[in-house]
Amino acid sequence: MNPKQKNALTKIFAVSGAILLWAPILFMFLTAIVGSIMSGTLLFDYLMLAELFPLVALGLVLLVLASLLARTFRHRFGWGAVAALLALTGGQLFASASGLASGEAEPVGAVFAVVISSIIVYNVIIVALAVLAVFLVKRLFQKRPDVAD
Repeated sequence: MNPKQKNALTKIFAVSGAILLWAPILFMFLTAIVGSIMSGTLLFDYLMLAELFPLVALGLVLLVLASLLARTFRHRFGWGAVAALLALTGGQLFASASGLASGEAEPVGAVFAVVISSIIVYNVIIVALAVLAVFLVKRLFQKRPDVAD
């Protein structure tokens, strides 16, 4: 693959990945604003990023590939994606093992707090990676000074 093709592919991956990460975040806030206005009370679906995990996962894969091709932010995207996956998976496994997911256990106490905390950690990581994606796209589209021969 020649450098121009690699550069174009990297930019496509980065922009697409950033869009796929930001779309669920913006949708979460949009539904919160509209729902809160319509109901007159504060409504906020903090589970939306977990519910839209396929979009988030595809965005993370594209951003990891873009960071590998660009050789920038590789470790941040790689470890961030792993941390997000571990937080979400850990919370789901804990909810299943404790009976919270099936409804056997009441959503109160320490078990509920651990599950909600893991979802909050997952959301914070995804938002941080979405912000980092903006920096990656900005870096990829920066004009580089021409090198004199």
